[in-house]
Amino acid sequence: GCPAAGRSSPLAPRSGERAGVRGLRSQSLVESERPLTPALSPEYGGEGVEDARPATTQKTQSKHNTIIYNPLPILSSDCCELMQDLIVFLTSSAWFDPQWLVGAGGLALGLGGCAGLTVVEWAAWVLVLPSRRPGALEAQVGVADDSAGEPIEAVAADGVALAGLWHPAEPSVAKGRAVLVIHGFAEDPAALRARMVALNRHGWDVAALDARAHGRSGGDRGSFGGRETADVAAWIDALTQSGKLGNGPLAVWGRSMGAAIALRATAENRGVSALVLEAPYLDLKTTLRLVLRRRRVPLSSVFAPLILGRAERLAGASLSKPRPIDVAPAVVAPTLVVHGAADSLIPAADAQRLAQAFATPADYFEVPGAGHTNIIEVGGPELLDRIASFLDHAVAGVAS
Repeated sequence: GCPAAGRSSPLAPRSGERAGVRGLRSQSLVESERPLTPALSPEYGGEGVEDARPATTQKTQSKHNTIIYNPLPILSSDCCELMQDLIVFLTSSAWFDPQWLVGAGGLALGLGGCAGLTVVEWAAWVLVLPSRRPGALEAQVGVADDSAGEPIEAVAADGVALAGLWHPAEPSVAKGRAVLVIHGFAEDPAALRARMVALNRHGWDVAALDARAHGRSGGDRGSFGGRETADVAAWIDALTQSGKLGNGPLAVWGRSMGAAIALRATAENRGVSALVLEAPYLDLKTTLRLVLRRRRVPLSSVFAPLILGRAERLAGASLSKPRPIDVAPAVVAPTLVVHGAADSLIPAADAQRLAQAFATPADYFEVPGAGHTNIIEVGGPELLDRIASFLDHAVAGVAS
C-alpha cells in the first residue's frame, strides 16, 4: 500500500536515487545478454538469484550476468505523490467549497424529488383514467353489428351514464338465468365475446358491462371498485326494471380489476347465486408494486402507496380498500377462481390464497401456460365449458 501522506517510505528511493534510475536501467540493458524473465526476477525467487528479497531497489546480479532492478518502490512512491498532489488540488479548488457542495446536493435532491412527483402524478392518472379513444367507442365494443348484442343502459348513483351490451341465449336453450360480465382495467369489453358465446350456448343470458370510464360508459375516473361496486347494484336494478332479469339465478363473472368489482358486489348483494373470478388480485397495492418493479421503477415499495394515495384523491374514492382478500370471507355464493399458471402480474400463489380466504373455500382451477390476459385463449373451449358447468351446478338448486 502507499505510505501515509507526508512520510517517507522506507522503500522509496533516497534523494538523487530517482534521477539515476533511468541510467541504471540503461546500464542493465547494456550488461544483460538476454531478456528479463519472471524466473530470474527477485519477486519470483528465480533459480540462481543471489538476493531474492522483494520490494527493494537493490541491484541484483544473476548467474547469467543480468542486472535486475525492482521498480515497484519507485512506482509506489510516484503513485503516492500523485495522490497527494490530487488531494491538494481538489481541496484547494473553488468548486470544492462546502457551500457549493451543499447547493449542488440540494439541487440534486430537488431534481430527484421533482422526478419522483412526476412518476407519482403520471401513474395516478393512468390508474383512474384508462386509455379510451374518443370517437372510436362504437368500434371498441363492436356495436356496429346487431349480432354483437343489444345496447343497454343504467344510471349510477352519482348520475354517471353506464352502458353495456345484452346477449340473450337462444330461446331453445334459454333458462331464465343471467350472468353479469365485467372486464379488466383498460380492456376492450368486446374482447369478452368468447365468454358470452359459451355462456349463451349453456342457456345463460349475458350482460357485458362497460365499467365507468371504459367503453361507452360515462365518467372520467375509474376506481377499481370504489364506485363500480355501487354501479353493479344500479345495473341489477335497471335490468330488473327492464324485464331482462327475472326471478331466475344471477351470476357475476369478473376478470382482473373486474374480479375485484365482482367480488365486492357479490359480498354486498345476497341475490347473486354464483361468482367467477378470472385472474383476481389479492391487494391492489401489492399488484401495483409488482407492475412498477417490472417497469424497473426504483423504490417501487415507496412509490406504490404514494401513487395509490394520489389516485384515490383524484377518484374521490378508495381504490385499494377493502382488499379482495378481506372481502372474500363475506361471500356466501359458490365461487370459482380461474388463474394462469404463468401469470407474471399476479402470482398463482396469490390466487390460491384468495381462493382459501372464502368462508367456504372457492373452487380453484389453474391454466398451465396461461398468463394474465390470455387465460381463455390458452384454456380454449374446454375451459369455457368447465366454467359454464360450474355455474350450472352452482345454481342447480336455485328456483327460477
